Amino acid sequence: MSGGQTPARSRQAVAEAGAPGQCRVLVQPDPEALAHFGATTAALVIRQAVSRSGAAILGLPGGETPRRFLELLAEQPDVDWGRVVVLPADERSVPPTDLRSNEGMIRSCLLDRIDGPGPQLLSWEAGSGLGAADLCANFQRSFLSLDGAGAPSMDLCVLGMGQDGHTASLFPGREYEPGALVLHSTSPTGEPRLSLGPAALRAAGRLALLVAGPEKSETLSRVVEGPYDPVSLPAQLAARRPEGGEVWCDAAAAARLTGG
Repeated sequence: MSGGQTPARSRQAVAEAGAPGQCRVLVQPDPEALAHFGATTAALVIRQAVSRSGAAILGLPGGETPRRFLELLAEQPDVDWGRVVVLPADERSVPPTDLRSNEGMIRSCLLDRIDGPGPQLLSWEAGSGLGAADLCANFQRSFLSLDGAGAPSMDLCVLGMGQDGHTASLFPGREYEPGALVLHSTSPTGEPRLSLGPAALRAAGRLALLVAGPEKSETLSRVVEGPYDPVSLPAQLAARRPEGGEVWCDAAAAARLTGG
């Protein structure tokens, strides 16, 4: 487990972590259609995983864009939620009752709307009073316990993307240890953060960025079609991971993509 971030030094370590892979871009006409697409796709992945192995692990984003996606996911039919583990891909150091809490949003938009047995929530326990290193150690221990045979992989992890190119709590200008499952970080404003690390993202069966709005279009074009530089654009760790990544976006966010 990584104890935090390392200042950017050179791109060599990033290059050694694996060459960029293919990014599949799936464009929907508007934010509502995007939310519906994300919800139906996530439900399909869950059904397939439960049918195949008896359980599913789902990583979920914070922020504003995912709210409608999560609400619609709660309404999807024939999902055996009792066999699902959900986890926030990252978290602020605030309790779930705080309006900025990703866990709190996942609870209100998804868990509280599910009829019948709900999924297990793997919490970061943020706001408990423990330090960031202890919170990460506890979360990693719980994450690893999901699979007695070794490090588990999420069947699907959906992430957001900021205008600065960050994803989860992986921020530009820093070099993150490729082998980190979880790590603690600091936002550009100095706020402590907890996050899945590059190794957890690479291990996911499917990994998708959920992106909406014209204000994200310039950044998205750089993430998908620009030079591979995940130190400057951490979202490339998801969209262009060696195993292949996906972008689920609306037409406004995709406006500057050339398709080349």
